[in-house]
Amino acid sequence: MSDSNNSGLSAGIALLLIPIVAVAAIIGLVVMFVVVINSDSANGADCNLGGSAVTVSGTLPSQVGDYSGDQLTNAAAIITIGAQRSLSARAQQIALIAAMTESSLHNDSGGDRDSAGLFQMRPSQGWGTYQQVTDISFAINEFYDRLVQVANWQTMDPGDVAQAIERSAYPARYATHVAQAVQIMNALSGVTATVVSATDDGLVCGSGVGNTDITLPAGAVGPTGPHAAVIAQVIAYAEAQLGKPYVLGGAGPDVWDCSGLTMKAYASVGIDIGPHDSTAQWRKGVASGQMHPLSQVQAGDLIFWGGNDAYHVGISLGGNWMIAAPQPGENVKIQTVWGTPNSEVWRPVDGLPSDES
Repeated sequence: MSDSNNSGLSAGIALLLIPIVAVAAIIGLVVMFVVVINSDSANGADCNLGGSAVTVSGTLPSQVGDYSGDQLTNAAAIITIGAQRSLSARAQQIALIAAMTESSLHNDSGGDRDSAGLFQMRPSQGWGTYQQVTDISFAINEFYDRLVQVANWQTMDPGDVAQAIERSAYPARYATHVAQAVQIMNALSGVTATVVSATDDGLVCGSGVGNTDITLPAGAVGPTGPHAAVIAQVIAYAEAQLGKPYVLGGAGPDVWDCSGLTMKAYASVGIDIGPHDSTAQWRKGVASGQMHPLSQVQAGDLIFWGGNDAYHVGISLGGNWMIAAPQPGENVKIQTVWGTPNSEVWRPVDGLPSDES
């Protein structure tokens, strides 16, 4: 399981109890109920990962080689931002090659270790926060910032430039996309993109709070207080991963370990709880001054095991329940709090403005 590397619900919470008949007597049955937390915020499904949205003008081809849809929209964003920065077609080609290789031109929510976004940038390696590297505008501009710092990039092989920036364990992959990048550039001639990002004034995602429909076991106490809707989105994100296997180093989208799940769940609401490491997350919580006694645990709190060298972390569902990626051979699941956790829990929403709702 290691992957280190109150009472009552607020008026805005409606409980929909699934009818329970005689089945409640079955041994081991976990009775579940759905909690819906009302929010005036835009639904997260309408938002891009980092709060960015891309629109295109001109005729976007339906298919270019193996690429279509959002892949071509993201390619148009790469080309447009490069042109806006007065960077050459060669620079744009290199950026396309990197994104084609790293993410197949998808703004991925996860990848190897803590990699994410178009270029699979790693927050733990200084590329930016998770929210930044999954913001399309930030990621593209960050890539170009690093590209122009590569000595002699204008005359180097495009694949070699991409490797100098990405530092992949498989450097030969970039060369396989050189010709395809040119094909996409030719096909998107005349197409321009407009990117609204999380750093722009005109955000398209409201407060960033998305899905707040969550399922809790009987005996759990759902999110309460001024940040209930934010906490519900964190839990909803984690619940969307239920049944996916534990893999050490996993940070989505298909495999998870404990700190990968907590990191991405909180990143989904724009809260940085630290890198993909349960020890580092625990220590950041302690340093934040947002710790609370385990006896006062609330939904959304982070529960740790292992003292100051924490080796496991889960997300509280209130009461004696939590959701976590437990250990090899198991899947992400809702379970009771086991063993002897640390005597304090971290409540990351304490860092939000007091009027957050």
